[in-house]
Amino acid sequence: MRFLITAAGSGGHIYPALSLLNELKRLDKSAQTVFLSSKKNIDKKVFKNTQDRVVGFDFIPPQRKTGVNTIKFCLKNLYFLLNFSKESIRVFFLILEIKPDLVIGFGGIGSVAAIISAKLLNIPSLIHEQNVVPGLANRLLGRFTSKVATGFRKSNRYFKNRDVVFTGNPIRYDLQRLDSAQARGTLGLNIEKFTILVMGGSQGAVFINDCFIKALNGLTNEKRGILQVIHCCGNRDFTALKKKYEDIKIQARVFAFCTVMSSAYSAADLIIGRSGAGTLNEICFFGKASILIPYPYAQAHQNANAEFMREAQASNLVKQDSLTVNHLTSLIDVSIGQPQLLRSMAQKSRQLFCEESALKLAEAAMGIIRN
Repeated sequence: MRFLITAAGSGGHIYPALSLLNELKRLDKSAQTVFLSSKKNIDKKVFKNTQDRVVGFDFIPPQRKTGVNTIKFCLKNLYFLLNFSKESIRVFFLILEIKPDLVIGFGGIGSVAAIISAKLLNIPSLIHEQNVVPGLANRLLGRFTSKVATGFRKSNRYFKNRDVVFTGNPIRYDLQRLDSAQARGTLGLNIEKFTILVMGGSQGAVFINDCFIKALNGLTNEKRGILQVIHCCGNRDFTALKKKYEDIKIQARVFAFCTVMSSAYSAADLIIGRSGAGTLNEICFFGKASILIPYPYAQAHQNANAEFMREAQASNLVKQDSLTVNHLTSLIDVSIGQPQLLRSMAQKSRQLFCEESALKLAEAAMGIIRN
């Protein structure tokens, strides 16, 4: 079987695609896959070790109205249309070249080009929606694709009159739960201290980095003395953050790009970060309490994802425009001081995880071809 998989621009798209690939090859050892990606640094980092063919494209996103799934009418979107037309022709001829049995899209503008090209060439397709509220691309593609797979059951209602299957969101295949003491030891951390994992997604988040450091300064000396931090901050803030932790005398492991996420997650008592679908899925896999700060310019995706976790009493949700340093300090202080509440949130988080999502998605994909 031959597959074209489109996944680009963020770990939230790419990691589930790689997990799907792993299951496809386990089910069919002769499976051949080509990835359609972007030329962003995150794509290069994540795909660098894959043995499969990866083809980079230069799609640019359209200009949207802030926080909604609506494209602006503006001059920049004329350039978007020209770019989309040019790159879509390249995608069309790539599909003609590789003749896949199935095209699989994980959202984004590249998926639009690939799924519509597949429709024109009478090739079956599958899209996977990772978020509670589908993005503009997948809402459009739901009309053209053979089947829609969803990461949240609540998403099914957005694809009425379509062939929809709930699979959950595939976890990246290299993640594994570790004993917390073992994980902290591996990271060179104290096995007894309260441990916070801070991350802003695959490329870091400047707002979270800055607000968190300031919030630590608001804690009492006693509280600061019993905590330690694992901070995935992105390249931009890496050097400055290391210096700040030294200045405030808090033990920390700072990563520009963390390649030991199993240890980072397993070591944590509390996670502070964005609420992309991939991040939430990993938080639930490891069964961790969290403070979620949705990225405010993500078409409301992250707000809906975080609200899902809040309703399940698995996370605290704080919107970026209402978050103050004092508020974050208070949330951290309460988390340290109420271990029973933290354990309850962690248990509810773990219950939300959907097991074997990658396998379910692979079986859905192969079922399309066989039928």
